[in-house]
Amino acid sequence: MKKQLLATVTASVIILGAGTAFAAEDSSQEIKFDGSFSIHYRDQRDTYSGSDLTRTAWKSTFTLNVDAPLAQNLDAYTSFSYQNINTNASGGFSADYLNSTDNNNAAISAFGLKYKNAGYSYVVGSQSMSLGGGLAYANYYIGRHDLPYALNVSKKVGATDLNLIVAKTNYQNGIDNDKFYAVQGSYAISPASNIGAMFAHAAYGKDTVSSYALKDSSTNFYSAYGSHKLSETVNISGEYLKASTQTDNQAFQANLSYKVDEKNTLAAGYYYVEDQASIVDYNGYGMTTAPNNNTKGYLVSWKHNFNKNLSLKIGDYNYKKINDSSYIGAGSDRNRLFATAAVNF
Repeated sequence: MKKQLLATVTASVIILGAGTAFAAEDSSQEIKFDGSFSIHYRDQRDTYSGSDLTRTAWKSTFTLNVDAPLAQNLDAYTSFSYQNINTNASGGFSADYLNSTDNNNAAISAFGLKYKNAGYSYVVGSQSMSLGGGLAYANYYIGRHDLPYALNVSKKVGATDLNLIVAKTNYQNGIDNDKFYAVQGSYAISPASNIGAMFAHAAYGKDTVSSYALKDSSTNFYSAYGSHKLSETVNISGEYLKASTQTDNQAFQANLSYKVDEKNTLAAGYYYVEDQASIVDYNGYGMTTAPNNNTKGYLVSWKHNFNKNLSLKIGDYNYKKINDSSYIGAGSDRNRLFATAAVNF
């Protein structure tokens, strides 16, 4: 009830702020809308002990983001999403609404307040976020219970970006929530090079511990990451992560992108992610849109920008499971061919 009330209050202040925003002459005080519509296709083959399961799916997603100024340096934000899954597999396959088995879902996914003052940026509320290079946590899901409530504080000091996050999950009623906090920072060595480090601590609720047979109710995560622009067209990036669990506690990824021309970009990446090398989520296994836990493999893609708002991305995502003792991650080998057409506005 308290969470529903918070979402309602946020929507109300956005509506109330809109009257002031539309009347204001200062463009910085205008209510802002943006969003996207995408159509995603995938053909996925999973291999279980020599037998194959092939699943295809179409997924269409509409997202609308709203920012409304309430006072100087203070904005309210919210994000609404709708998603339809057309699939011959089980209900919910490939859905971003992790706790739902329906093929049609709509939700207010994110909502809260943004405040800026004296070089600091504060975001409080339900929000998407990423830690480090994305191996430990990269949550951009859109369901009602998929994003955490968090206080997110950022500060730029010279060439250094600092970030502090304190978060609590927003699971459905009756499920014990998890908590985590993180500190991270990145430093621009030069206009072409950037390095960073991250520390995170996760304290899991009893339901997450029980569901995934976790040996520890809390875990620390440490990562180092960076990127380097080799030329005007070639960029490389990577991350190494270590968790405090006794086993299955390491991950790394390496990525390369090549800008063919103004409209076309090629990308390739290799990754190795052991079973417990990311923050676990009750609804979504390893809570990351990066590669699945307990896997090693590659991701290759081609992206074409028709203009600044319309794009098409085609790729192949292939991995093999690392071991058979996984509690959290993949239980099979997988190959996924996918294509996504997206319109931004």
